Order: sequence, then structure tokens, then C-alpha cells
Amino acid sequence: MAVLVTAVGLVVLPLARLVQVVRSEGGVGSSLASPMFATALRNTVLLALAVTAAAVPIGVALALALRRPDVPGRAVWRVAVLLPVLVPDFVLGYSWTQAYGPAGFIDTLLGWGWAGLSGPVGVWVVLVVNATPIAYLVNAAGLGARGEAALERAARASGAGPVTTLRTITLRLLAPAIAAAAVLVFALTLGAFAIPQVLGAPAGFRTVATQIYADLSLGGDPSSFAQAVTLALVLVLVGAVCVAPADAVLGPRLRAVRTGVAHGAAAGPVRPAAGRGIAVAFGGWLVLTVGLPLLALVLASVTRAVGLPPTPAHWSLVHFRQVLTPRTFEALGRSAVLALLAATVLLVLGAGVASIERRRAGRATATLLTLTFVLPGSTLAVALFLAYGRWLSGTAALILLAYLAKFFALAHRPISGALDRLSSDEWRAARASGASWLPAARTVALPPLAPALLAAWLVCFLTGLHEVTMSSLLYGPGSETLAVVVLNTEELGQIGSTAALSVVLTVLVAVPALLLWPAVRGVRAWRAVPPPLGVPAPASLPAPASEIAHVG
Repeated sequence: MAVLVTAVGLVVLPLARLVQVVRSEGGVGSSLASPMFATALRNTVLLALAVTAAAVPIGVALALALRRPDVPGRAVWRVAVLLPVLVPDFVLGYSWTQAYGPAGFIDTLLGWGWAGLSGPVGVWVVLVVNATPIAYLVNAAGLGARGEAALERAARASGAGPVTTLRTITLRLLAPAIAAAAVLVFALTLGAFAIPQVLGAPAGFRTVATQIYADLSLGGDPSSFAQAVTLALVLVLVGAVCVAPADAVLGPRLRAVRTGVAHGAAAGPVRPAAGRGIAVAFGGWLVLTVGLPLLALVLASVTRAVGLPPTPAHWSLVHFRQVLTPRTFEALGRSAVLALLAATVLLVLGAGVASIERRRAGRATATLLTLTFVLPGSTLAVALFLAYGRWLSGTAALILLAYLAKFFALAHRPISGALDRLSSDEWRAARASGASWLPAARTVALPPLAPALLAAWLVCFLTGLHEVTMSSLLYGPGSETLAVVVLNTEELGQIGSTAALSVVLTVLVAVPALLLWPAVRGVRAWRAVPPPLGVPAPASLPAPASEIAHVG
């Protein structure tokens, strides 16, 4: 009951308040008819379709390629594919301007700058880079859950070629995961804010999310608020139409996991040369999409002035000294506390929803929480401000509520995926042996769930640490987060200071992830140790990819 009340307070009431304001606010009809509204909506939908059309095939190809046993260093590449996830969206977009934009690193080094980076094409390219790991995770989990190496080998033994086997066996089994990845990427791109704001806004390319930000933060016209609220409601409707049916149809199919069955390696001959070619191609992709942009960002942060060559003779820490002020440290501490609180509270709430999900009300709640994850952060921010801004306007508490509403699915889905694979026989045996509810949960349920719990907490913490969309709309004096400080610095045109703050933000996200990920693997390895003689083996655990991919 407490979980349902929390979901209503975080989601239903704010969205109902949003609808109420749209109905009562004057000027909504003129907002819908304005050319700016139509342009922003058209740009958003076309951009989401274009990103989905590119990112999903790349994600499928990566999942299939890294399934091959002849790829050298396959375990390393499976982690490296997630590197764009560890880079905050804002930092990824800004680092591309420093690497490939006019007067950027490549322009200085080779005399080639991409003038079209600030515009729709540049936004599309960087969003594809940002969305590809998500598509990879969903499809890698789909291969692990639904892949049938035995069927593939049977097809090859019957004379089918690799293309025919891929088309008739592998891709058909993977179809639910591909569809889920497409829905997830499309819905997340609808609400993308940081990358379109950094790369699109300077060129006049507006999406719904950036238009909402402009209306609420920069608009002086009284009708701007009505347009922002109307845009937010439109994104709610589009997200609901996309996500709710997909979650209802695809969710059960993605849960059809055959536990305890060894699928084996992918079918097909082992070709070391082909595997090395895949590794080289993937390494080149990472260097171009993440490596060079981050290198350019670091060089911009240590180069004394704009226009100087980024050589050691011009290196200095002056930009870091300028930005590492008491205000920055206060924002950093606030970001860490908000992320810590949100991750801890969401872990409890996510476990509660996962425990009741098998009931009809629980399933509806899970679908609702999935919708909040794919809803644009700007929409949730507007809805929460309308619902609770009278009491919490400009406070960190309102930002915390936004984090809880937005990241609920990040905590719930990994735990739900682990519960799907948890055997109920051990639980019944423990209760039949006289164990009460708490000892049974601690000794039977908690050990196999520990990796999913730790992974869910880590994902929520890291996501909250660099969140910028909702924070930029809800903060007030004394409630700035570090990501908001970085965004405000970029909008002032301070290139060196923005680069330095971006480096700090990236380190703050990447270092905890790299330090805590071995802990997740350690818990998983500990869980995999064979039990003593006579003790039943625990239920099998999902792979890390499947835990995260259950968000879709």
C-alpha cells in the first residue's frame, strides 16, 4: 500500500495537475497553433525516429559481434561498449564540440572542422552514440535470455548459410528484444535535453525539451508558461502511446527466460582474423566517438586560453582553480547527497514494486513507473512544480522528488528481472522448516538478489549524480547541483571553465562506477561459489546486461 501511495504521489498527482493546468490556462489553443510549437514537435519526432533507425541496428550488430568467441578481449569490449553511458549527456555533447567543431582539436591539428556539428545532423550523430549502448544492452540481454545456439547449429548442419541462419533463427528469436530496444531508444530520444541544448540551440534547432527549457528559463512572454505546459502534456501523451502498449505486449515475452540451460557459444566457424577485425573496428568506433572527444575536452580544460595550440607549453591548471570554488563544492556536495538519498530510497521502493508486480495492480504500477522513466525530464519537472511548487519551489527537496519519479524504473526493473529467476522452492522450504519471514528473506532471497540490488543502487546513484534536465528547471538559490553549474557556465560562453567543470563531472561519475563495478562482480562471483554438500543450489542470476536492459 505504501508503494502504491508513493507512486500516486510521485506520478499520478503531478500528471493530473499538469492536465488540470493545461485545461484551465488561457492561451493553450494559440500555443498549439503556433509555428514554434509545430516546429519543435516535428523536430522531436523526426529526430527520435532517425536516432532509433541508426542506434538499434548498431546495437544489434554489437551484441551479435561480441557474442562471437573469436573476438579477442571480448570481456573487455563488453565493458568498453558502455563507456558512453559513463559520460554525462551534457559532457558528451560538449566534448564533441571541442573535438570536431570549428576551432576544435581536429581543426587545430588537421585543419578540418565540422561546421554542421551545431545543428540537427550533429545532434543526431551524438544522440546515436549516446543511445547505442542502451540498444546493445537490451539486445545482449535478449541473446542471453532467448538465444538458441543449438537451433543455430542445427540450421548450419542442415546446410543453411550464416546469413540465412541469422535471418531465420537468430533475429526471429531476438525480435522482442529488438522491438523493446527500438521503443526504449525512441522514447528516451523524445525527452533528450542536454545534447540538443548544447549542439542544437546555438544553431536555432529546437526540440520539445529544449523549447520547454527556453520557455520556462528564458521566456519573458506570459504565454511562454502556457506553451511550456502544453508541450509537456504533449510529450506525456506521446510517451504513453509508445510505452504502455509496448510494455504490456513485450514485457511478458522478454521474461520468457529458460534458466538453467547452457546455450553455448554462437553457431558458426571460429575465424580469428574476423574476430580481430571486429575488435579493431570496435576500437576505432570507441576512439572516434568517445576517446577523441574526451581527449579534446581534457586539453581544452588545461590550455590557458582559447586559440592557443593545446601543446604542453600552453598547459595550465588556471581553469580548474577558477571553477573549484566554494560554490562548486557546495553544488558537488548537494549533487552527491541528492543522488545518495534518491538511490537508497528507490532501492526500497523498487523492491516493493517488484514484490507485488505479479498482481494486476502491481503490473499496472510497474508500467506506470516505466512510463515515468521514458517521459522527458522537463515534463516531469513541470508536473512536479505545478503539484508541489507552492511549498517546495526552488528547494533541493523538489529536485529529490523529481529524481524519485524519474529513476524509479532504474531501481525496479533490475530487481524485477532478478526476482523472475528466483526459485520459489527454496523460500517455501525455508518457511516450512520454521523460518519466519525476515530470516527466510535474509538467508534465501537476499543472496541471489544482492547483485541486482547493488547494480540498481549504483545505476540510480550515478544517474542522479549528473542529472541536468530536471535540476536546471527546478533549482533555486542555494539548490544548484553540479550539472546545473556546468550548464550555466557553458551558456555564459566560458569554454575553458566549462571544459574543466565537465572533466570534474565526468571523473565524479566514472570513478565511482569503476570502483563499485568490481564489487558487483565480486558479489556475483561469491554467489556463484558452489554450496556445501547437501545445500540446494540457488536460482541462477541474470547477466549484468539483462539487469539493466529490463528497464526496457
